[in-house]
Amino acid sequence: MAIRDFQLALKARGFDPGAIDDTWGPATERAAMAALAAVATPEIDPQLVADLKRDEGLRLDAYPDPLSGGDPWTIGYGHTGPEVKRGLRITMAQAEEWLVQDIVKHNAELDKHLPWWRSLSPNRQRVLANMVFNLGWTKLSGFKNTLRAMQEGRYGDAADGMMASLWAKQVGARAQRLTLLMRNG
Repeated sequence: MAIRDFQLALKARGFDPGAIDDTWGPATERAAMAALAAVATPEIDPQLVADLKRDEGLRLDAYPDPLSGGDPWTIGYGHTGPEVKRGLRITMAQAEEWLVQDIVKHNAELDKHLPWWRSLSPNRQRVLANMVFNLGWTKLSGFKNTLRAMQEGRYGDAADGMMASLWAKQVGARAQRLTLLMRNG
């Protein structure tokens, strides 16, 4: 879907994207966020969307994993998958669509493996959703003591475990922010 088509769809649903100019500007961003908030579900938390956009950044051209220099290739807001290969270029609308799909997929993984996560405060749920988005379930599941501390309500211990990890060293400020949310709820 081209940005222009996305703008037309927003306008048709009563959200003002500004000029229909095939440009993703502030007005289109506000309209997209308003549309997202209007259909928000536990899977599509507008604050989580905003956090992930900040933390993942946006790249419309596929790029290699920074650690491996190759697979997995990434595009959009941290999207990976078999369709993402060197040379792939996507639109802003595709990046937005994949972001929502990825959030739903990763939240379903949390529901399957950590059914208690929905009983956490909204901020702590965002921490887990952000971490699983960034790490994937397989790597997040390696945080056994941290996850157990979260489940038992020992949020200080969970925060300490997060900061003691290799992940925290790799993602820096993201880990510090998520750790504060975990600690303070």
